[in-house]
Amino acid sequence: MTTASQTKQKTLIEALQASLAVSLRTPEGVAEPAVLLWTDTDGQWQGLLPALSAALPQLFILGGYNPEKRTGPVIWLKCILDRTIPEVSPPDGVIPIFYLPGVSRQELRAGGDCPRDLQPLIELQYRGAVWHQRNGRDWTVEAFLISDIGLGLDMAQDTRTREAMLRALPRLATHPIEALRGRRLEAEDFDRIIIGDPVSDLLKWMSAPELFQRSCEPAAWQTFGDVCIREFGFDPDKDGPVAAGDALMHGGGVWDSVWSRFCESPRLYPGVSQLLRGPARDLFVDQSRRPAANEEQEAALRKELEQVLSLPHQDACAKVIALNEKNKERRDWVWAKLGESPFAVALEPLSLLGRAARTQLGGASAHAMAADYAANGFRCDRAVLDALMMSKATPEGQLVSKVVRALYEPWLDQSARHFQSLVEQTLSAGGKLAVGVSRESGTCILFVDGIRYDIAGMIQERLEGRGFRVQMGHRFAPLPTVTATAKPLAAPVHDSCKGGTDVSDFTPVWETGKQQVTAQRLRDEMARQGFDVMDQQEVYMPSSFENSGWAETGKLDELGHSLDCRMVQHIDSEVEDVVSRVAGLIAAGWPRVRIVTDHGWLLVPGGLPKVELPPSLVASKWARCATVLGESQPDVPVFPWHWNPHLRIASPPGIGSFRAGVEYAHGGVSLQECVIPDMQVEAGMQAVRASITGIQWRGMRCKVTVDTNATGLSVDLRLNWRQADSSIAASAKEISSNGEGSLAVKDDSYEGAAAMVVVYDKAGQIIDYKPTTVGEEL
Repeated sequence: MTTASQTKQKTLIEALQASLAVSLRTPEGVAEPAVLLWTDTDGQWQGLLPALSAALPQLFILGGYNPEKRTGPVIWLKCILDRTIPEVSPPDGVIPIFYLPGVSRQELRAGGDCPRDLQPLIELQYRGAVWHQRNGRDWTVEAFLISDIGLGLDMAQDTRTREAMLRALPRLATHPIEALRGRRLEAEDFDRIIIGDPVSDLLKWMSAPELFQRSCEPAAWQTFGDVCIREFGFDPDKDGPVAAGDALMHGGGVWDSVWSRFCESPRLYPGVSQLLRGPARDLFVDQSRRPAANEEQEAALRKELEQVLSLPHQDACAKVIALNEKNKERRDWVWAKLGESPFAVALEPLSLLGRAARTQLGGASAHAMAADYAANGFRCDRAVLDALMMSKATPEGQLVSKVVRALYEPWLDQSARHFQSLVEQTLSAGGKLAVGVSRESGTCILFVDGIRYDIAGMIQERLEGRGFRVQMGHRFAPLPTVTATAKPLAAPVHDSCKGGTDVSDFTPVWETGKQQVTAQRLRDEMARQGFDVMDQQEVYMPSSFENSGWAETGKLDELGHSLDCRMVQHIDSEVEDVVSRVAGLIAAGWPRVRIVTDHGWLLVPGGLPKVELPPSLVASKWARCATVLGESQPDVPVFPWHWNPHLRIASPPGIGSFRAGVEYAHGGVSLQECVIPDMQVEAGMQAVRASITGIQWRGMRCKVTVDTNATGLSVDLRLNWRQADSSIAASAKEISSNGEGSLAVKDDSYEGAAAMVVVYDKAGQIIDYKPTTVGEEL
């Protein structure tokens, strides 16, 4: 059975890249490996090195010293790892891959018996990771082609087919995988690949003419020339690659199919990009095929974006919108796929930000303004996150961040100031904004730390995409918008809390006992009141149909405080964690899941503007709030503490900060911090439902029984339920029409191991999972 991940990979090179990436994954809290070792006892993979080196700039090869080909002896590889050869070494943050032809994993594991010249590599097994099969053996080409975690192809096992496969390996690099499925592959199939893809041959020759010709036998080179004359209308010997590049830029006829193939996997043919960088020889060249044209437009766009930084706000917004209209076509050019159009790509979210930031949020009351923000205003925040996700630690990324600030900061500050005045009016008139979360029968409350309203929109989109019904609402966070004050109000036992006389750390106390309200004491109190309280990542069914539950997940707030704007790179995985937790709770039998949070946050690249507050006026001071000392009268907005209105909280005006250099902060009064999501999630009418109802072991085989309303689900046995590459089953199995699946453990050494039985859909999404012990007979 072909898996969803296999169908996403169009070529052998892409499948190898994906498999190597999986080997580099580490559990949460575990350091990334320093290097990935690729052992290849028989040197079978060497036929792929030209294509692999082009696709993987972090690939380094054990062999004779040739730094231009990223090849060298063991000591040179160690220097690459230590980054002592900066002109060759990969950038910081990129994990190098060491391909070791003629070296087996068993040799490296032999310790003192390992060949002397390889012994410096032994310790890299422990600092790094090793790419190998599930059984611990080196990946052979054949094993990767037929394995269910490789390409999953059906291939004859005879010697003739194996030999033909290895002969065809260089061509297999870019051959469409789907063309190999649906039949048993024989030697003839691989032989046809060698002579059956003239477009690929042409692109390889254009990318590296001398290398391609040297790799051909004389007869093969003659055949290639004949094909070029017959099908492409030029002679590679007489006309050379320049003529081919000129024809490719002009397009038309068969050359359009050549261009389409190049656009599918441009990184496999780096020399083609260089070939096309020459000056155009006439005016009829397709400009989208000229990298120089793209570079010229990117350079011009850079200058115009720099000018945006000095424009008035409304003019800056209009300018960015106009620039997007002018450059949006280039996002479909192949150069964007190669990462050569960072400004054109960034203009998509920047233009959305510009449109949203042109209109200030309004409202005659705090409730009206919050409703306006929940309906439309949050889109401005979402566009900021999308733009920052595209920004990297490069000069281009820094400029994009500056443009984000230029468009966002004035809108954000003005909205915050207006909202602060409305909140002050409401509270000074005795009104109330923040209301606590109440107990609801049959509902599990899922507390997610620090999810802002725009993040909740991402969660809603994914949940609805999975077939769940989502009702999105909002409520107000209490002041100040810090965890110590706000989390107790999100817990359905908040009626047992009250404000003490000390507000220095903004923590309420219990009505009885006068102890401070901590996260653990909240959980203990809920358990005492009969809630089903689950630990982090724990999922189980309700103890009764009418009971209520409490669960927690998420670490966005922690990431924000430690990473500032870099936290945006982790938002996608955090959103997926929330969706998985909700799906697990509903699959376990909870009729509804209510997602709540404590507070939102501000995030501004370059930092929030600094606001001065004399230390003599406050007892404690954080970035976005401070405790007013006695009867002091600071020259900033002052609000009552939610838990004891007789105590006062100072808040910076607008989006200011009492601390300098802070990009991420909360605790103050703004829509982003105060208007928080409140989501009700239920199973949709068409939502996939599956529940593991039985696991029976007989020796090293287990029969799994699943109650489901869907077809096409599969069952697997994994050491880590989230990671498909941790499977210990000989192969995953599709669940039959009677709801059963039988799994065999691939290695007897796993007997007695703790594992997870996992049910997942065709997209690889986990529907249900349950723990088991391998070989356990009950």
